[in-house]
Amino acid sequence: MNLNIHNFSRKKIAWVIVVLGFIIYGNSINNEYSLDDNIVVDGIEKVEKGFSGIPEIFTTRYSIDKKQSYDYRPIVLTTFAIEKQFFSKLPVKQTILEKKRKDKLTQANISHFINVLLYSLLCILIFYLLLEILPSYNILFPFIITIIFLIHPIHTEVVCNLKNRDEILMLIGMVSSIFNFIKFSKDKKYKYLIFAVIFALFALLSKTNAMALIVLAPMFLYFIKSKPKLIITTYLVMVLVYLVVGQLQKLLLPEVQVRIFEYFENPLMFEDWSMKRISASLYFSWFYLEMLLFPKNLSVYYGYNQIPIADWSYWQVWASLIFYVSVGFYGLYCFIKRKLIGLAIVFWFGLLIGVNNIIFLLPGIVADRFAFTFSLGYVIALVWLLARVFKVNFEKSDTKFHFPNGFLFSLLIIFSVYSVRTIVRNPNWHDYLTLFNHDIEHLSESAKVHALISNTMYPIVAKEAQQNPSGNVQNDVQKIIYHYKEAIRIDSNYLTCINNLGSVYVNFLGDYNSAIKYCEKAISLDSNYLEAQFNLAFSYQNIFVFDKALLHYSKVIELNPDYIKVYDLLNQLLKKHNKIQLGVIKLEQLAVTSKNPKNIYVNLANLASLEANGDYSKSIEYFEKAYACDKSDKVLCSHIAKLCQVSGDLEKYNKYLAYCQ
Repeated sequence: MNLNIHNFSRKKIAWVIVVLGFIIYGNSINNEYSLDDNIVVDGIEKVEKGFSGIPEIFTTRYSIDKKQSYDYRPIVLTTFAIEKQFFSKLPVKQTILEKKRKDKLTQANISHFINVLLYSLLCILIFYLLLEILPSYNILFPFIITIIFLIHPIHTEVVCNLKNRDEILMLIGMVSSIFNFIKFSKDKKYKYLIFAVIFALFALLSKTNAMALIVLAPMFLYFIKSKPKLIITTYLVMVLVYLVVGQLQKLLLPEVQVRIFEYFENPLMFEDWSMKRISASLYFSWFYLEMLLFPKNLSVYYGYNQIPIADWSYWQVWASLIFYVSVGFYGLYCFIKRKLIGLAIVFWFGLLIGVNNIIFLLPGIVADRFAFTFSLGYVIALVWLLARVFKVNFEKSDTKFHFPNGFLFSLLIIFSVYSVRTIVRNPNWHDYLTLFNHDIEHLSESAKVHALISNTMYPIVAKEAQQNPSGNVQNDVQKIIYHYKEAIRIDSNYLTCINNLGSVYVNFLGDYNSAIKYCEKAISLDSNYLEAQFNLAFSYQNIFVFDKALLHYSKVIELNPDYIKVYDLLNQLLKKHNKIQLGVIKLEQLAVTSKNPKNIYVNLANLASLEANGDYSKSIEYFEKAYACDKSDKVLCSHIAKLCQVSGDLEKYNKYLAYCQ
């Protein structure tokens, strides 16, 4: 087949990329929020503020909850804040049932549209970068590479999962930075150097994995035969940029980074270094190779025990060793000779080393998104290999280009299979439960995915049961129990699942003995697990075991005296068993050792009121101690004043009345 190259201009190809991007990923635009979108956009207060939240975004960490605070990706959150500013009047999201009743455009749909747009932009930038480093190649060569990269199914997680916009933005910054370093090398115009630094900063503020630019930028300059002085200068500039971003984080972020890892995320994190790290990383590398060739079972999350921590008895380990060592040495040799296949292999294998757990241990062990950047090297190598097999010489500038039928047939197969797989995968990401329920079919050994199903269903079923007490939610409850038990079967120390299972028995079934069984297991693993202590206290209270109920309520207050709902239940327990004085003694002991005893004193005052018989002096005494802990509490101040007035203590009444002003 002959093609007239004059029909393929850069601008036309750019438009083809955009159109194809929306054809391949258009059915993802109707998706709603899904996995981990609650970290970046779904209900995040600083993002919901729009423009006014941007200063806070740049001075706080990327992910913050009660237990963890980690990473710094302000560019990502800023893009979502801008969306909220302009589209806040749209519904935030819709359930599948709501969509069936009346499908509306939502804020989530806007975010997915922008993700597809950004991905298309990234592919255009990749196309232009390839043109820049391959000036002697026919324009069809970078075009084919770009199209295969665009349609590759392994990218569906990055494009369809809004949380992974960081990957797209980071790679946009990296590609743009490398492009401008190359332009500076060729044209010697300092504006390109400035642009290169700006885009490097953009990449690093999108995700710190962009630190790979320290090696990648000099590597590309070496490939295009830049002068050694410029290559060294580029390396030093990138090191400086990385250090500046690090110092910026220290200056802007008051809180220390805290990231708590669980065993199911990556068992290697809980073992000393051994040869198993090497065998496991080889297995993971083989996994990525299979996924690059054809990703059959794309998954929301892998982790323990879906992905084994392989030892040397696995054939994949040896196959991986042979493939990567032999191809790696060949690639390194070709790169030194400045051959394109060398650049492709070094790019592919070099970035793979950063995510195959040989150097850095990663949560989830493997992930589709981890392959996003290095898949570009694979695609370049794939197209190069096809060209060699079918003897297609792209290094000529003929106006008419001949493609052998075998080459065209191979491309047609790749385009068709990859495109269909991607289009079919996109709707699986529609929302949290749609995704989890679909993927669990081939992730039966993933503790995390079992937990995700139950954790997502739990509040939905609880809300349904509350709104419709006569409704039948038992099937859903049994499904929640099943998946929690599966998670615990896979990882017997999965702490949150153990406690949450106990909570299900408490809140849905009233089976307090079963709840005690699981919550006791939870506190045996972590005696400071607040929720488990509370569930135990409540369960013992309901089977009339006073001593243990008091013990666990006391532990809850010790762990968190601001856990307000504990006090009413404690008071009911003490009153029912006529043990108010015992409760007072226990609370006074806790108040002495607590760093913030305000609510303990408030509850002591309430207990004193139960036995006041018109004498509120003891109650006032406790309220005063509570007020001394927080003199900004005007409501408490006013309450003390009223009690003093009722008690006839006008001096104190006037004093607290003055405090309340």
